[in-house]
Amino acid sequence: MEFLSSFVSAEDDASLQECALRIADAFGDSSGFSPLLGEKTPERDGAESRMTESFRRNIGLLVQKTWVEKSDEAMKEEVLARIDALCRNLEAGKYRQALQDSLPVLKDVVYLLFGSVAKEEGFLEYAVRVDPDFGFFWFYITSLGNADAWSGEKCRTAVFLGLYFLANF
Repeated sequence: MEFLSSFVSAEDDASLQECALRIADAFGDSSGFSPLLGEKTPERDGAESRMTESFRRNIGLLVQKTWVEKSDEAMKEEVLARIDALCRNLEAGKYRQALQDSLPVLKDVVYLLFGSVAKEEGFLEYAVRVDPDFGFFWFYITSLGNADAWSGEKCRTAVFLGLYFLANF
């Protein structure tokens, strides 16, 4: 988990990319994530576009197919709208806004999947027991903390790590 704290504290692009690849490895595979790193190129832009669309499609389908209590139906529709807004911010290159939007969206998706247990204090331990990979993902998104001082590239990388996991979940 040291590489996660190294990611949060990374201040240069090389360290950021190295930590991001280690996190992607911990999520299961860094080879699909590596095209999202490095200098802005048409190839990186294409990888970003494909990841955003994959996330939009896969997480949207997951949320749509998730059975929820009647009282959570409105939240489910709101989450779908917020997923679209998040993806539009990514497509527009508004990475800081996308990061700020993504954490609450991801937490709400997890709530829809797991119910009220997702808001309990011991959810991390529960998630690790149910699915260690998902537990690490939950640890990741709850460890990001305050990103107000982060560079645009760091915000971008943090968002795409979360999307990468969920797009392939």
